[in-house]
Amino acid sequence: MNLSNTNIATSISVVFGFLLLLLLPFDKALIFFELDDFKEKYLGDAIKNLAIVCYGYFLIQRFGYTKVSGVFNFAPRHKKLIIIPLYFVLIGPLQYALFDYEFDHVQLINVLILLGAMITVGLSEEVIFRGFVLPNLIRGTSSDQSLVGPIVLSSLLFGVLHFLNLLNADSYFPLVLSQVIYATMFGVAFGVILLRTGSLLPLGLLHGLINFSSNWDDLPGTFEPAIVETYRMHDAIFSVIIVLPFFLYALKQLPKIDRKAVLSMYKD
Repeated sequence: MNLSNTNIATSISVVFGFLLLLLLPFDKALIFFELDDFKEKYLGDAIKNLAIVCYGYFLIQRFGYTKVSGVFNFAPRHKKLIIIPLYFVLIGPLQYALFDYEFDHVQLINVLILLGAMITVGLSEEVIFRGFVLPNLIRGTSSDQSLVGPIVLSSLLFGVLHFLNLLNADSYFPLVLSQVIYATMFGVAFGVILLRTGSLLPLGLLHGLINFSSNWDDLPGTFEPAIVETYRMHDAIFSVIIVLPFFLYALKQLPKIDRKAVLSMYKD
């Protein structure tokens, strides 16, 4: 597999722009509304993510990647490829039931805010990494290269960004490392699915729902059992294991991608 690519520099520069937007304090714009910390953070995140979506959409339009990214194709081909990853949405609630989390004091408004924030996270990351970076790297390959290189490179860029979670005060290296690994595998799988289905929006929504289902413990009023702390290493390992079947399934779809059809969607 040849990972050389003439568009790596532009892809990395776009990712830096993405990071810059991530670092901007959008939540401070809500300070005058006197919201609690949860609402201020997640509503600010939602605004930030929508700004990233606009940034990514502008780039997709500017570089002529509208068709190949599937940004306006809301009817995906091979719908089964979108349905299969829904098992991740069920795993989140299952783990909360398994460890006896309690959500009796959680407010519905906070659930909706979390859902909105996670959906916009999924959309923003898909627009940047599958909507722009992947098509950009595909264009940067030579005529004798397969699509494996661009898919892997775009996924690595997506995966290694999760090392930023080490900056969190309560970060745990094995857990962050597992996030990098399974995010990279997700990136490969979603890249394959995009090129097979030709539709970006379902991936963004699916990505957001997966994030939502695994972040209920962020909700104010949630009771988290003390035993959870002792299972952080197990969680790190389990997180990678549950992604593996989806990753392997997506790899089987790789030979079915029509490279000529993909390349024909680029605007000269």
